Formats: sequence, C-alpha cells, structure tokens
Amino acid sequence: MTKATKERLKRIRDLMRDGRTRDAEGLFVVEGAKIVHDVIRGGVAVDSVVMSSDFAARKENSEFLQKISHKKIPVFTASDAEFEKLSSLRQHQGILATVAKPERFSRPAERGKKTISVLCDGIQDPGNLGAIIRTAAAFGAHAVMLSGETADVFSPKVVRASSGTVLDIPVRTYDTDELKELVKNKEYRLLVSCPPGRNSRDIREFKNAIGHLVLVFGSEGQGVSSEISRMADVFFHIPLSENVESLNVNAAAAIALYMFSR
Repeated sequence: MTKATKERLKRIRDLMRDGRTRDAEGLFVVEGAKIVHDVIRGGVAVDSVVMSSDFAARKENSEFLQKISHKKIPVFTASDAEFEKLSSLRQHQGILATVAKPERFSRPAERGKKTISVLCDGIQDPGNLGAIIRTAAAFGAHAVMLSGETADVFSPKVVRASSGTVLDIPVRTYDTDELKELVKNKEYRLLVSCPPGRNSRDIREFKNAIGHLVLVFGSEGQGVSSEISRMADVFFHIPLSENVESLNVNAAAAIALYMFSR
C-alpha cells in the first residue's frame, strides 16, 4: 500500500464531482465495502483502491486486503481526516475504488425474441435513476435507455442508488432520431407510462405483449417529452386509489417491469 498523494486525492474528487472528467478518463468511483468487494469479485477492471488508515488497520479486513493484493490492484491509503473529506457519504466506510466505465451500448436484441427495456426520459433525480437501474437489472431487463436531460449514470449518487448494478445491465443514451429508427420497423414497441386518461390502457389489460418492449418513464416534474410521446405505440397507466394522484417513478417502473415480465 502507498500513501495517496494530494494529486491522487484531487483526481478522485474530480471523478466524483465532474461528469466531463469521468468521460475523459473513462473512470468512475464506487464507494463502500460491499460494492468494492462486489466489483473486485465480479472481474470488473479496477483502476485503484483507496482506503482510510483506520480501514486498513482493522483485522477483520485483512482477508479482503489479501484478495485485492492477489488481483494486483494498486492500493492507496489516506488519513481518516483526508478520507472523510474525500467521501460523498455522511458516514463513510473507509474504502472506495476507481473503476473503468463499461461500454454504454445495449446488446442487439435477437429477432423474434421478446425483451423488455426501460427508457428513462429526462429523469434527473439520481436516487430515482439509480433505483430504476437496480430494478431493471433485478427483473432481467435487456437494457436501460436514456434520453433527454437525464442524470449521469456514473455519478456517485446514481451508482450508490443502483447498488452497483450500472455494471450489470447495458446502458445507452439515445437521441430522438435513434429512437425513431428503432420504432420505425415496428419491432420495438414504445409503451409510455402516463396518468389515467382516455387514451391510456390499464396495465392489467396487457396479457400477451410481444416483440421488443420499451417501457418509457418520464421526469418527475414534466413526464415523458412530447417528442417521445408522439412515437408511442400505446400509453398505459397503473390504477391507483382515488386519494393518491401518482406514484414515485421508481415504484411505477418496478410495478410495470413486474407486470410485463410475467
């Protein structure tokens, strides 16, 4: 283990705060013992590990440190005060890693096979976006698609909310023209979530949806953009009791993924 220099600590802070730095270096930061352990065990390309002096000194972490050593990953230490300034958590766990960003392209869907993807259109809350990515991975979604002014999936808050599943499911940003191309041949079907209305179907009515389904969810304040709404094959809603106006977008995505994955 090597003492982390001021330059290295600044580099990590820049990776945590600035999406342009993450894009330029092709790296992002994961923080916390479990997620760092999962990343190393999963064979993801890890650039470096940084830990507090307290974390490195604990006997219960010795086996974990040996695993990192066997992987020949560079390990740096910082004083507890330095790590506290570095961490994005209120109560840090004393360890983080810089990790290579995966390719942000979805696997090509096989013709004739049913898949379910999620399109997040302008979802800016990092907690919601991370939770949707985790939910999509949990239900075996084909990919997570992004459009509009959506939060950066590799920001610390999104990564934390996703529990690291940003590494487990393909993620890609699409512009309007690319989405039009996907739906042009009718093999991809856009199913847009919306409030109950004359033009929306109750989600319970769908019995045997076929093809490559793309479940679309809009921003917390604005909903799905008009550009994407015009591409919709169908609008669907989740029925609610009369005294509740709407669901959190992650809750809506979880219900829809469960229903359509059946």
